[in-house]
Amino acid sequence: MRRWILAALLGWGWLAGAPARAEPAQLARQLCVSCHGVDGKGPGVAPRLAGQQAAYIVQQLQAFRLHQRADGGAHQAALAVLKDEAALRQLADFFAARKPALGAARGVDAGLAAAGRKLYAEGNLAVGTPPCFSCHGERGEGGSAAPRLAGQLPDYLARRMRVSDAPQPDSAMEMQEILKTMSADDIKALLAYLATL
Repeated sequence: MRRWILAALLGWGWLAGAPARAEPAQLARQLCVSCHGVDGKGPGVAPRLAGQQAAYIVQQLQAFRLHQRADGGAHQAALAVLKDEAALRQLADFFAARKPALGAARGVDAGLAAAGRKLYAEGNLAVGTPPCFSCHGERGEGGSAAPRLAGQLPDYLARRMRVSDAPQPDSAMEMQEILKTMSADDIKALLAYLATL
């Protein structure tokens, strides 16, 4: 009887641990597709992960794990499977290697987008707003510490560009300070421009 119980426990442990040893594409299908879409190009309210900076994806998953970024518990099941840094990195590398989605430029006001392009390229140093490209890249492709903005859905970006008093990871705190220097019109113009990338 003891041997049977031990065998059952070991077998259950193997099955429970199996997804963590799965290929990243399989993990993405099992854990991420319902919110982030096939290959990370989801049309919904969640961010598009295709082409996102791998280091940024890992950083955000760690922030969810540490409850530094609110998600209503949406990532808890995935994080229970992705127990270590190597598993997070494999999944992040998978999404980073996917071809990014295109911007949603339909119906964008050209004048507003032009104002957003100027703000993105030059900032507004008179009020302390740095140029966005210095962190997020010339075409919104992102950098080592900053996320890809190109190809993200405008509604998602609008939510992320709100000033919040909620706890934030250190990386987001810097962006929160920048957002405080921007007017509602600045953010509207930036969103219009980002929709063209």
